[in-house]
Amino acid sequence: HFGQSVALIVCRAKSNLFEILSPLVRASLQPLRTRGATRAEISETDWPSLPTRQKSSSTPVYGRKQDWTTVNRKVNNKPPKQLNVKLQNRFAPLSKDPGSISDNHPSKSSEVRSENLLKSKRPQGKLKARPETLIVGDSAVKDVQRMCGKNTKVLCFPNNMVNNLKERIPQIADEYSTVTIIVLHTGSNDVSKQQSEVLKRDFIGLLNTVNSLNAAVFISGPVPPVRGGDERFSRLFTLNKWLISACADHSVHFINNFNIFWERRHLFKANGFNINKSGVKLFTSNLTILTRHK
Repeated sequence: HFGQSVALIVCRAKSNLFEILSPLVRASLQPLRTRGATRAEISETDWPSLPTRQKSSSTPVYGRKQDWTTVNRKVNNKPPKQLNVKLQNRFAPLSKDPGSISDNHPSKSSEVRSENLLKSKRPQGKLKARPETLIVGDSAVKDVQRMCGKNTKVLCFPNNMVNNLKERIPQIADEYSTVTIIVLHTGSNDVSKQQSEVLKRDFIGLLNTVNSLNAAVFISGPVPPVRGGDERFSRLFTLNKWLISACADHSVHFINNFNIFWERRHLFKANGFNINKSGVKLFTSNLTILTRHK
């Protein structure tokens, strides 16, 4: 019964509170209603009308002509002023020769000086280096040029005999007049003829020819192949031995290649006759060292 009495009291308090607050809520809502009514009563016609604005365009109107006004240009009848600038070379007295006629005639020394100046300004091509050492020979010297510098020129005549080189060397020496050392490698092609006495006679003619040249001449001895038979090896060995004494008799330097290539298979190509890259390097080194120390 106590819980029911408490609930009854709460319900009565709520109803009394509602009765007290309802007049206050109605009074507070009344101004809002009147504002809404006044806003609804205002029509769009009550706003002031704006003035109409003409449409603008960027296209020019050609309907009416515009009057152009000409501007009178002032004519200046005064003659232009001439500026007299005096040009003078303060170094002119230095270029004058004693006894020159007048300043209007340039001296010969100044003309020569200007001509030399123009020549010095002309582009000049690079001068090619002239060789100091000349190597001439058969197929053995074919690849020597790759191992040499710019001061060495190599001429290869694969099929030349000793007699052919004797006839050719004076003309070659005249063409390369700057060389101071000439190396000749020949004789291997002559050995195939099996005419030892003829070969010796041709070499003596070659030695007599090179004695008249204005350069130090070296005879490069034969290179013994690792193939070709005993007879060819014997002929080359005999020729090398004879050349040592013959060159000494004619005051011509001799380069001995026989010992450094004897039975050195790794210095030759597969055919056993031509030297390979390592052989060319050793052959060139032997020529270079001996020509420098003699």
